[in-house]
Amino acid sequence: MQPPQFCPNSECKAHHEPPRSRWWVRDGFYSSTLHRRIQRFRCNLCGRGFSTQTFDIDYYAKRRVNYPRLVGLVGSCCGVRQMARYLGVGYETIGNKIMRFSRQALAVQTAVMDGLSMREDVCADGLQSYWISQYVPNNITVLAGSCSRFIYAATGSSLRRAGRMSAAQKLQRAVLERTFRADPKALTHAFAEICDVVCRAVEPSARRLTVLDTDEHTAYRRAVSSHGPWYQLSSAGRVVHRQTASALPRTAANPLAAINTIDRQIRIDLAEHVRETVRFARNPNRSMERFWVWCFHYNYHKRYRINQPTADATLHYQAAEITKQRVHTAQKDIWRSRRFRTRTALFGSHLVLWLRMLERPFSRGSDYLPGYLAA
Repeated sequence: MQPPQFCPNSECKAHHEPPRSRWWVRDGFYSSTLHRRIQRFRCNLCGRGFSTQTFDIDYYAKRRVNYPRLVGLVGSCCGVRQMARYLGVGYETIGNKIMRFSRQALAVQTAVMDGLSMREDVCADGLQSYWISQYVPNNITVLAGSCSRFIYAATGSSLRRAGRMSAAQKLQRAVLERTFRADPKALTHAFAEICDVVCRAVEPSARRLTVLDTDEHTAYRRAVSSHGPWYQLSSAGRVVHRQTASALPRTAANPLAAINTIDRQIRIDLAEHVRETVRFARNPNRSMERFWVWCFHYNYHKRYRINQPTADATLHYQAAEITKQRVHTAQKDIWRSRRFRTRTALFGSHLVLWLRMLERPFSRGSDYLPGYLAA
């Protein structure tokens, strides 16, 4: 049995930097139907009681599932009820397990990106679908490597329905907007966070110039023009924003080829993003949780090219020249060991999603967040 590595009480001194002396004592056992005999502990510093189960991904759960298989199913265009039938559990259990593992995926992505040095040009674009209703389009803005197609960052936001509509549809939109109206600057804010990620990765890089390719969306120009760190790096000749017309042929020579490929892959792999699907997302937070579970599999377990030789086992993170040691450290015991919010350096949309703070159109109050996930 492994001794506890830290105290689960975020206000305890032993939570972030446990002392070298023994700060815990064994405090008996208890039993459960799922986990059998479980060792209890007590912290000598704060008096908090906890157990080995406190550090388990299935803490406070009554059912277990095969997480590697679940992650594979999320990226196989399966709906939640299909996954439930395949794994022999209820659909509520599938939602709960995806909610749990999405935090693991966010923690891995945060650890990998912490102090990462950019080694390639990047491109960004938004995948547009909808959640809850076709009157609430969404946009998932993805930042990826131009060569590796490794996903560095992604943000999700709600938009206002636009385009051609009949008089009845315009009237329906007006009625719905009495309850909820999307932020008109949502895309600008989302792309500003993408710029944050690029700036943090470019600053320690040895590359002389890093190019960020996008299409000609005006929100991207607004975000770049008002971004302080980007302006400083741009003035020093370290970064440049290059825009390409989206009407150009989507060939391998297109500067946006990598992000176009990822867009296609998302629509192939995630059921709610298949065009004209009946399996649309009913909840923005749950939708982005599924996206990050898929992203975990795509970045760290999916082959770089589908048709690459069998002997070539290159993955996307390896194509981005991210070391195995960095990834293995971030993924250590990922299928079992629970990640804690207070021990993860979350930022921006990662923190928003972890706390389920994405706004839910037409719903009152915030989304349900179990207490153990807020810890």
